[in-house]
Amino acid sequence: MSQHLEAAYDPGDNKLRLRSLSRLDSETFAMVKAAGFRWAPKQDLFVAPMWTPQREDLLLELCGEIGDEDTSLVERAEERSERFEDYSEKRAADAERAHAAVEAIVEVSNGSPILIGHHSEKHARRDAERIQNGMRKAVANWETSKYWVRRAEGAIARAKYKELPAVRHRRIKGIEADKRKKEKEIKQSTAFRDLWEKAGHELTKEQAMRIPNFASCSSFRCWAALDHDEISPALAREQAIDAHARIIVQANRWLQHYENRLAYERAMLGEQGGIAAEKFDIQVGGRVLLDRNEWATVLRVTKKDGAIVSVTTNARYVSKRSVEKVLGYEPPAEGMAEKVANAMKRPPLCNYPGEGFYETTKAEWARMTKASDFNRVAKVKATETHAEYRVRKASGTYDVTVFVTDMPRVDPPVIGGTAAAKEELPAPVREKMPRAPKPAPEPTKFDAMKEQLKAGVKVVSAPQLFPTPPGLAARMAVLLDAHRGQTVLEPSAGTGRLTRAVRSVEPAAEIVAVEINSELSDALKGDALSACSWVYRADFLGWTDARESFDRAILNPPFADAQDIEHIMRAFAFLLPGGKLVALCANGPRQNAKLRPFVESNEGTWEELPEDTFAESGTHVRAVLLTMRKPGERAEAAQ
Repeated sequence: MSQHLEAAYDPGDNKLRLRSLSRLDSETFAMVKAAGFRWAPKQDLFVAPMWTPQREDLLLELCGEIGDEDTSLVERAEERSERFEDYSEKRAADAERAHAAVEAIVEVSNGSPILIGHHSEKHARRDAERIQNGMRKAVANWETSKYWVRRAEGAIARAKYKELPAVRHRRIKGIEADKRKKEKEIKQSTAFRDLWEKAGHELTKEQAMRIPNFASCSSFRCWAALDHDEISPALAREQAIDAHARIIVQANRWLQHYENRLAYERAMLGEQGGIAAEKFDIQVGGRVLLDRNEWATVLRVTKKDGAIVSVTTNARYVSKRSVEKVLGYEPPAEGMAEKVANAMKRPPLCNYPGEGFYETTKAEWARMTKASDFNRVAKVKATETHAEYRVRKASGTYDVTVFVTDMPRVDPPVIGGTAAAKEELPAPVREKMPRAPKPAPEPTKFDAMKEQLKAGVKVVSAPQLFPTPPGLAARMAVLLDAHRGQTVLEPSAGTGRLTRAVRSVEPAAEIVAVEINSELSDALKGDALSACSWVYRADFLGWTDARESFDRAILNPPFADAQDIEHIMRAFAFLLPGGKLVALCANGPRQNAKLRPFVESNEGTWEELPEDTFAESGTHVRAVLLTMRKPGERAEAAQ
């Protein structure tokens, strides 16, 4: 026995395993690979998909003996599940890192576009490509993580499924079928071997060619060699006897293997208490539970060696079910067996003359039926005058009713005559099995990223747009002090940072956004987080609204050419008496000369911001945070 090789067999999955403590030499590896073994790196062993005599011989040659596998099918499935969970955790961590990398490049939220702002178009397109690649990587890793979770769950579920009594019972029937095939093969090969041995050494070529099954045991080439006088009949006899002997030896090994597997599976099934149907005395007329939710009436019980193998029912779709499909049983009600017998009774076979009928004798009909596969017995449907019945049909090039002249005449059953009415059996009953509703998975940031990828990352040219830093936007929303039901105007909505900040402070406010850029306005309409009540694509300086007044206004207007002054003054004009405005403007001489006095005259504040306030937007413009309140009675929060 080799000191570094160990072999094992598990009847649970019918697989052979080879473990090696060191690397196999090239010759041994070639032998193992040729035998159908494959390397399983996570288990650190070679495994063959099923037992065969050749694989067993190889392992006996390499190891000297084959032991029992130490781990069960479920235990190995649990080990696989743990590995899959490790894979899932690694991919989830990779997804988180990729997501963080994307967030570090640009804020991505529900399809919001990527802005050029002060950046060049080339730089923006490079950022867009980096974002898309990062998003693809994050989504791919997340999907892979979920895949390994499903694999982990499936590994355990499959192992437990294969251990179910009904599944084991079906496996036993499959092994028994394979065993019968090998028994038939042994019987045939034994008979053919005996024919060759009985033929003796002096058989002629013609005698050898007439012996049946010669081709199957020594191949067509042997037939051809004998036919072309390349080998003698005596040599052909030796080859045939040798071939049949090998077949019998191999088949006996398979037969012994099947018997061992059957002993194992039956013992395991016995420990599990057998299948549900073995606890019932199933009778015709009773009801059986199929597929956990359908009760059907038993029409026929098929047995073999005293054990039930299948039941025929009036179930929908599939009437005949194997016995392991039976999960419950109710004995037949009084008179139900008689009703089933009457319902299963075949219509009478009638024999009568008629126009165009083919007349023949009983002996001739038997000869015709034996010689033809087309002669048959067919049903004739019931009509207003007669019930359903059967007749003989002669088919082939013609299809006519047959009248056998020397057999008793049997006329079709007349409606209302002596024919018994056919019983109607109760229809199968399907019971709704209560199932706990499976909760829908909570959407994740990766789901949102996946939708963003479908829409594509947009690059929008907006040279004068400098998005409000998130911290400053949150502070402006608090200063705005919007209340439930109040209307808020954002006349330079851009990417929606200010509207999102307002919505986070007061979810019930009505927000009206105006944005001149078509792509930005379209993005705001589809942005769930910005949650604008209305979005208008327009130049605010020329925009009018039917309401003409708002309770609050918040804006970060364009600074170029002192446009901020005109935007702020126009937004202030839209306010109701007592309304409040919070805005940003450039800290330039024109703003200080014209706008600052107006702010201070309307209960306003003028706060100069640090030079690096907009650094993240790529500019160090000097800016001011201002607030104003419109004179008059202050707007109260809606109740």
